[in-house]
Amino acid sequence: MLSQILSHYNTPEGRFDELLAGPQLPRPHWARLMASLAQPDGLNIRNHLALMEREIRENGITYNVYADPQGVDRLWEVDPLPLLLDASDWAQIKAGVAQRGALLNRILGDIYGPQHLIRSGLLPPAVVFSHSSYLHQAQDMNVPSDVHLFQYAADLARSPNGQWWVVGDRTQAPSGVGYALENRWVISQVFPGLLDELSVQSLTPFLRVLRDGLYSLAPKSDAPPLICLLTPGSHNETYFEHTLLARQLGLALVEGHDLTVRDGRVWMKTVSGLQQVHALLRRLDDDYCDPLELRMNSALGVAGLADCARRGTVLIANALGSGVVESSALLGYLPRLCQHFMGEPLKLQSVATWWLGEPAALQDAWNQLDRLIVKPMVPSRNEPPVFGADLSIPERAALKARVNQAPHRYVAQEWVTLSQAPVLERAGPQDVLASRSVGLRVFAVATPEGYSVMPGGLTRVAARAHSRIIAMQRGGRSKDTWVLSPDSVNASLGLASLKGTGTGTDIGGDLNPNPNPNPNPNPIPDMLASRVAENLFWLGRYSERCDACVRLLRGAFTGLMDRPSGALSPVLVFAQQMGLIDDKAVLPIALIVAATHADEGLMAQMNHLSRLSSALRDRLSSDSWRALHQLMLAAPGLRGRAAEPYPGSLSSTLSWLDHAVDGLMTFSGFMMNGMPRDLGWQFTLLGRHIERISNLCAALTVALHQSHEQSFEWLLDWSDTTIYYRSRYVVAPRCSTVLDMLLCDETHPRSVTFQAHSLIEQLDAIMCAGLSRQARASRNIFATACAGLQGLKSAALLSLPDSDSDALVQALEALRQAVHVVSDELTLHYFTHATSGSLMPAVV
Repeated sequence: MLSQILSHYNTPEGRFDELLAGPQLPRPHWARLMASLAQPDGLNIRNHLALMEREIRENGITYNVYADPQGVDRLWEVDPLPLLLDASDWAQIKAGVAQRGALLNRILGDIYGPQHLIRSGLLPPAVVFSHSSYLHQAQDMNVPSDVHLFQYAADLARSPNGQWWVVGDRTQAPSGVGYALENRWVISQVFPGLLDELSVQSLTPFLRVLRDGLYSLAPKSDAPPLICLLTPGSHNETYFEHTLLARQLGLALVEGHDLTVRDGRVWMKTVSGLQQVHALLRRLDDDYCDPLELRMNSALGVAGLADCARRGTVLIANALGSGVVESSALLGYLPRLCQHFMGEPLKLQSVATWWLGEPAALQDAWNQLDRLIVKPMVPSRNEPPVFGADLSIPERAALKARVNQAPHRYVAQEWVTLSQAPVLERAGPQDVLASRSVGLRVFAVATPEGYSVMPGGLTRVAARAHSRIIAMQRGGRSKDTWVLSPDSVNASLGLASLKGTGTGTDIGGDLNPNPNPNPNPNPIPDMLASRVAENLFWLGRYSERCDACVRLLRGAFTGLMDRPSGALSPVLVFAQQMGLIDDKAVLPIALIVAATHADEGLMAQMNHLSRLSSALRDRLSSDSWRALHQLMLAAPGLRGRAAEPYPGSLSSTLSWLDHAVDGLMTFSGFMMNGMPRDLGWQFTLLGRHIERISNLCAALTVALHQSHEQSFEWLLDWSDTTIYYRSRYVVAPRCSTVLDMLLCDETHPRSVTFQAHSLIEQLDAIMCAGLSRQARASRNIFATACAGLQGLKSAALLSLPDSDSDALVQALEALRQAVHVVSDELTLHYFTHATSGSLMPAVV
């Protein structure tokens, strides 16, 4: 059976094979996995791939590819077969990466401190000062405990002789930890028993060390430290990872405009006012962090952040300017620098590198160009690496002329033939085991005892069989990395604590620091950033708006099928007011377009809801996010997917609308049960109540204007009140009874009165939270409009003929205007922190 599995597995000469030690002979640490696959039902590849794809799609694991027009929200690609590393391999990698992190941290301390290396000639000045990531503004900056390099990642490759080499250092804002965690969770669904059997080392302790380190290095104060993860935003290629890490580490996820600098300190703008930030785990490149001192056109950073770091009032991890030691030109000098600082040789060697700024190195590299890669010292999309062996004589001359113009900008590196590992692939009707080049990214974090290395890492896989470069931006895949324990320590506990990372489930007690580096054991109070509060507010509004639009369209389709044409008139008027169709619409095609076209009607609203949920992923419960994400995956006009103008029939569109009602109700149910009752909850409910009141008032007004014998059936249908109505009234729907239920009923959540009382309760709750002045002003506006409506809610009015309803229409319009004013006031005072010139009086 093993020979059948390996029948399509290619093992070329001159390459190290991670799986095989010889023809058809798995290496000892792979034997158990291959034996499992060799079972009659073991290599069910199609099922494995289908399970992987479903997990990734439903969990919304994405990696944006900037160069690809279809690369926005591109699904993360994971191969089901992990890369296995035995204990001896891992011991070498672990020791080498820990030593290298400490060495690079010492180099950074010297570069931005006394600069002894440059003065003594151990390091050429051009290697440092000509690198774009060197920041003179970071010179002599206050760095807590001299930890410039809090996080570090090394890109490794294995040469044909089996030796591991470092091909690159990631020191600025290394990414990949979150994807490594996600890979472990996804693969655990494919091979749940093997992790335990093979004693695969857990990744969870590394997260604990990472979080503890931030708390221990953050500036001390009487209050618990506020630590944030600074992200460029949802359009960044690794935004999914930012949200996952923020959730798992218990950090506030912030963007640059969520922060401000006052009196030499960093503050987060929250609905409760400014709250001091003590530490930032940044995912911004160095020069984007501060538009005041660094890149002036940056809209992602915080003006004055560099000054705060200089004063030592905020920890920035990694320190500003740390990207300079990513320079490929530095690799050739590391052996000598390691002896200088550490008194020992490098435990993990770098791939042979020549900095072409040295004339001797330039000449030496040119003499052996066939086995080298020439590339800029600072990676550039406009100037990709060049393989010397690929160049013709004229091309070599052109390259030499270009390099000679500025040789200090270039390096030459030995071309290492990468090792290969097995992957599962679809090949027509048959699924096969194939081989692909792989590279390994390993992560480390600074601790008082040295650098702690995550037992595993992110294995990256080449996109094609004979690819010489591995890059996620070029369509590469990834693998989980299993580090096998030297003993039989049960790894299942670590796996259990990671369960749920794909959908954001908190790890909980397993991550609690012990001992706690934070001397204050009290929980950190909820710090709701104004941007997050605004997004939650609009999440409430758009979820309610989408529900209203879906129910209205479904009612219109039902009306086309089984109601007289006259009964459909108010539905179409209301659909026009909701922006679903225009006044020249031709039915039924216009309704299908409104329900399914990506740029119009319902789908435009649902795409807004999808964007808000993505921006709030670190705040939503796993079930809430998953329910909405699955609904959007099924939507015919999902953002980024081509949609036909008329994609279906009435019946198929009605089926989709039924599914949408179910999905939105599921999402709302999870929201109601999954969100903590904090300020975020209050603003979400405010959005829902404001939207529902506005829609109810508009619908009742349309019904009153379009009043005739059958005009109220659709209203009961749209408001999900038909069954409730029939349980209370034996008469057919008419103006007085429908108004009694949808306007006056204090127990019915679809009534104006119920929603009005709930809105006032939420405004009162915000006042109790200390946000009294603005909430009271908004409450008074709304209460005035409610009072005007209350005076009309009498049996005498409700028994009037349908035509005599002008006063009621005016009161409904006043209430609708009032909730819009409340929305504007909340925006001005809590989200934009502006002051309104005047409060619009309610019309009574």
